[in-house]
This record gives sequence, structure tokens and C-alpha cells, in this order.
Amino acid sequence: MKDAYERRALLLHLGDVLETVNRLMTCNADRQTVREVVAANDSLEGLPLLLQISPSMTTRDFVEHACAAFDSWPKALLELELDREYLARTVREALFAGNAQGWQAYVATLREAVAWFGTGLETIEEIQPGEAAASGDTDEPEPLARDAQMARPHAADIERDDGDRSPASRESVESDPRLYPSWPWKSGG
Repeated sequence: MKDAYERRALLLHLGDVLETVNRLMTCNADRQTVREVVAANDSLEGLPLLLQISPSMTTRDFVEHACAAFDSWPKALLELELDREYLARTVREALFAGNAQGWQAYVATLREAVAWFGTGLETIEEIQPGEAAASGDTDEPEPLARDAQMARPHAADIERDDGDRSPASRESVESDPRLYPSWPWKSGG
């Protein structure tokens, strides 16, 4: 049962991130750093993620990197087996590359709801701005191999179709008690 509540906490966190992105975008300050925008807008106070990212990150960069960090979370959170390392790694690589202190603050905040978040990952190596260009790294996060795997359709996605195209013949995966049996709304068949 604990797994269901951890997944719920991560979904709520994803909602908070989306709200943060939306509120930041309404400020129409693409070229300013996030810290400058937060300092100028009282409506952004109380959003810890904006203070945990790199101080030099612009609002446009934050929106792009946040989307890259969390775009695969909904599907990953619906997988039968939760890949904890993958969830943390996507965020770390997209939003916190070269920002070990911000990553540690982010993990500490999220661990209040999900105790295992960020465990088992190697530490972030601080990359100096000149070193990233020399090593061939770009500002864009590298695509993860798991993203490609998760993008492939699965046989059990959304509905089952046994070849008969009539709506009555299709069965929703939601009605299958074998999938996600620990989720609170799955009790009692």
C-alpha cells in the first residue's frame, strides 16, 4: 500500500512543478534569470524549486529543462514496477547538472514525502562552464535510453483490443485487478 502513496506524492509533486512552470511563464520574462523574476514577483514566493535551480538559469531555460525532466513521469509512474532511479535521474540530469547543492536541497525537500527519492544515484560532479563545452556537453540534457523504451506503445496501454473492433469487445485495463493491485482505488474489484 505504501507504493501507492509514494506514487501519489510524486504525482502531486509533478502537479506542483507544472504549476510552477505555468506561474513563471505568466511573468513573460524569458531572458531574465529565474532568481530575478522571483525577486520581482511576489506570486512566485513559496516555490522552493525556483530557489534550488542554478542562479544563472533563465526562465526560458527553466521551462525547457523542467519539461525535459518531467515529461516521462506520468507514464513512468503508471508502470507496474516503479523505476525509482530513473525518476530521480531524469530530474537531476535535466535541471541540476553541475548544481550539486541545488540537487541536494531538492532531494531533501522531496524526501519529506518520498523517503527513497534520489537514493542510489552517483554524486553530481560539478562541471565548470568552460569544461562543458570542451567535453562536448550541451545545455540540452542527453536523451535517456529509457525514454525511447517508454515511448513505445505497450500491448496493455489504455484498452485491450482482441481484434474485434466493436466497443463492447474492448476491455479497459482499469478493470484488470492484476495491474496496479496496490492502488487504493483498486481494492474490492
